[in-house]
Parts: sequence; C-alpha cells; structure tokens
Amino acid sequence: FTLRHMAVRIYLIFGDEYLVSSKAREMIDSLVPEADRAFGLEIVDGSADGVDSATKAVDCCREAIQTVAFMGGNKVVWFRDVNFLHDNVIGRSQTVKQRVDGLAALIKAGLPEGHTLVVTSSKVDKRYAFYKACREAGSVHEFEVAEKEAAHVAVEFFRKAGLKVAEHVVEVFLDKVGADSRQISNEVEKLSVYLGSRRDVTTEDIREVVSSSREALAWDLADAFGKRNLKEAISVSRQLLFQKENVIGLIITLENRVKELMMYREGLDNGWLTITRGFRGGARWENVPPEIEEIFSRDFEKDPRGGHPFRISVLADQASHFTPRELLKCRKAVLDAHEKLVSSGVPEDMVLEPLLIQMLS
Repeated sequence: FTLRHMAVRIYLIFGDEYLVSSKAREMIDSLVPEADRAFGLEIVDGSADGVDSATKAVDCCREAIQTVAFMGGNKVVWFRDVNFLHDNVIGRSQTVKQRVDGLAALIKAGLPEGHTLVVTSSKVDKRYAFYKACREAGSVHEFEVAEKEAAHVAVEFFRKAGLKVAEHVVEVFLDKVGADSRQISNEVEKLSVYLGSRRDVTTEDIREVVSSSREALAWDLADAFGKRNLKEAISVSRQLLFQKENVIGLIITLENRVKELMMYREGLDNGWLTITRGFRGGARWENVPPEIEEIFSRDFEKDPRGGHPFRISVLADQASHFTPRELLKCRKAVLDAHEKLVSSGVPEDMVLEPLLIQMLS
C-alpha cells in the first residue's frame, strides 16, 4: 500500500484525552487504509505503571520503528497513550529519561524509509528533548480545553445528544465535571440515558446523576463551606482524603474561598454588590471605588467581577450567610491550619475535619 502525507513522518498529538483520541483515529485513517492495517500498522502501548514497564514500552517502540514491515512495505507505528513524557514520578526516572532521549535521538537522525511514527499522550513537557525532536522533525498537535472553551464543548455534546440545556445549567454541569472533554462526553451520555424521553436538563438532574471530577470535588468542598453545610463539607472532605488528595491544596482552596467571601461580604455591606431575588434574580457589581479596583487587580488572580453571572450570584449568596466577624474567624482558623500543616508533624487527615467544624459550628 502507499502511505499518504509522506512529507511528514513524525506526529506528536497530546492534551485533552477525548480530542487527542479523535485526532489520532483521524490521523491513522488518513495514513493507513483499513485493508492494510494487519501488516502496515503496529500499535505500542505507552501506558506504564512503573519504570520497568515504561522502559519496556520505549524499547518496544524503537524496535517497531526499526523493524522492516512485512514484505518491505510502508509502516506506521502508533506509540499510544504514553504517560511518562512529562515531569511525573515515572518521567523523572533517569532510566526512563535516558530511554526517551534515545528515542528522541532516533527521531532526529531520521526514521527508516517508509516508516511513520504517531505518538499520543495526555501531557508532554515542552522542555524535554523528545518534544523538541518531534517539533523539529515532524508535526505537533496540542489540544487543550480552556474553561471558556469547555462551555462550547459541553453545549455541542448536549446538542448532539438532543438535550436542551440552559446557560446556568451548563455552568452547574461544568462546575462538577471540569474541562476534560472525555468526562464531559461521558456525563452527557449518562444524563441522556437517565432522562429517557425527557430532553430538558435541570440543575436537579445534574446534582442527581453527574459525577464530580477530583478538581470539582475541591470546589464542592469550598461550596459546602460557603453554604454553611457542615455535614456536606465533612462528607466531601472524607471522599477527598480517601482519594489521597493533597490536604494543603484543599486548605488553600478554602483560604481562597474565605478571601473571596470577605470581599463579597464587604461589597454587599457597602452597596457595591447587589442581589436581586426571584426567578430572574442574580447579583452584580457596580459603583466600585478606585481603592477597591486596586485591590481587585493586586490581590486576586482573577477579578471577582469577571466570572460567570451565575457564579457571582452563588458567591454573593454564600457571603450573605456570614457576618464580617465570622469570616474573620474563618480566615484566622484556615491560616492557623495551614501553618500547622507546614510547620509541625500533625497528620494531614487530623487537620481538615476539625478545621471545618471550627469554621462552621
């Protein structure tokens, strides 16, 4: 058979899992006719669970590249789902680094005539020799879904599933699933099955059916705190601890929420932030004085006024549940907990739950 696109013989595709998978399939379809895949396509699994399996995977990839295809024809090697091309535990291993650098050297030297390499991964460190070799010798495709783009991705999946969803419901959905396209697709499919003949998606459906990502669970913890729901906060915190989440990271999430709510509380008290109740209610910032404008730009990573209107309403409502004095108490408690974690030998799982009880009791 004849391979198409022979001018490019190295393809590195990485980023969002769903989009990477779709692009890889499209690439393989364009490179190797289905009838010729028995002898013209070799797939090497790059998903490793340790240093030994990672080095074995790289060795298998090199062998596949350097082995002549059946009857000397053209050949595509797909190094699929490689999970050690960035600075994780396996990727930092000197043994793995040496193997991957050897593969990069092979790419720079040039593949055997008629051979093409396709590499797919969720994450690739652009500082590494492997990325630079692929960029210089071939074609690199990076797929990242930013928060703003995630809404468009979600709406498109809902549309394809024949589901009707309001803008604020999409916001609630993304708060739970995050920006990963694969999880968005899976959760939309789950909703479609759950709804049956009904096609309108509600926030209650989201809360009932949709699974939270790890990142979203951290937000769920902050939201449970903001709603002053101690039972829910403890439940979410225990789930996060069971998943071995970094406790300091969770404490920082709570720190940031307390800081946000202090600003929202001040906005409510001074009339810079107004809440409108009712079906079409919401919240909005207005008439903010210059000194507060400076604080927004200096002390916050994101301007509190720049979020989605639904999210602004949620935070405004949460701030209304606390007095300024209570928020000051919460801020002192969370800062003390942070200090305790970094300066003493107290077990991490002994800090978070008492902190929540102290702030919400």
